[in-house]
Amino acid sequence: MFGGKKKKILAEGMQARAVVVNVQDTGITVNDNPRVKLTLQVQPEGQMPFEVTKKHTVSRVSIPRVGDEYLVRFDPAKSEDVEFDTAAAAQVNAAAQQSMAEAAAASVPSDLAANGILGRGALVDVQKTPIGQLVDCAMTVGVRLVDGTPSYKTQTRISLAAENAARLIPHQTLFTVRADPNNHQRVALSLGEPTPVVTIDEPSVVDPPARALAQGTPCRVEILAHGQQFLRLPTGEELYATKVRVVDDGSETQIFLPVPASAQGLLQDGKQLPAKRILAEPSVMTVDWAAAQSEAGALA
Repeated sequence: MFGGKKKKILAEGMQARAVVVNVQDTGITVNDNPRVKLTLQVQPEGQMPFEVTKKHTVSRVSIPRVGDEYLVRFDPAKSEDVEFDTAAAAQVNAAAQQSMAEAAAASVPSDLAANGILGRGALVDVQKTPIGQLVDCAMTVGVRLVDGTPSYKTQTRISLAAENAARLIPHQTLFTVRADPNNHQRVALSLGEPTPVVTIDEPSVVDPPARALAQGTPCRVEILAHGQQFLRLPTGEELYATKVRVVDDGSETQIFLPVPASAQGLLQDGKQLPAKRILAEPSVMTVDWAAAQSEAGALA
């Protein structure tokens, strides 16, 4: 669809929810992201639903599934002209995140809110029990505090609305915590605060990328997906959980990738970068940021 027509639909079209009823691979990729053919059931408020098909390029790590819902806008005079309303979706997501933060912040005991030690929490396990309109979430949390206390696990709980409880996913969800200075086992979620970046010095995290950089074989990798972990090495690089594909052989692996502040702008999904790896240990790999910055400077 031409850019002007798309802008007109997004600016003036009728908004509706759309449900994915079929997904087909077209066999086409754009920057290694698949182009798919979606069949959508558009559900305008107060009107009969209707189906449309639309080709759309999607992230290879977030391919739409049957049942997924989207906000769209369409031309009432020509209902087959439909566009995804990403701006409205972003507003809805921001509102949901704010709602979750407010609910969590309200549950922080006053003494922890005032004097608790700030830290990074990682969800290890959660047991969810519906209680009335809320869900009681009993959690096992991995905690790292900003005061340098060695990492530890503890239990805490919080009651959330069902849609917010669904966001708690073991081994994926990170959040801010406040810990009792006199009893570190007593913690509370404090999602109203930004999660701090905590220094980590465990050899199991620090050594592999250093060894790959010093001893590894040069290669090239493509960044498939990355996520901030709110962890920093003693040398200052921030760590990102990163899925990479080795360009030479197509193998994929998940690594903790140290990224210096000067190279943050080069960490982009879909970007190819110089790297080094230990061939006998596929997960011992890192990006050669000095070489990457040299390449970027040469192309500038």
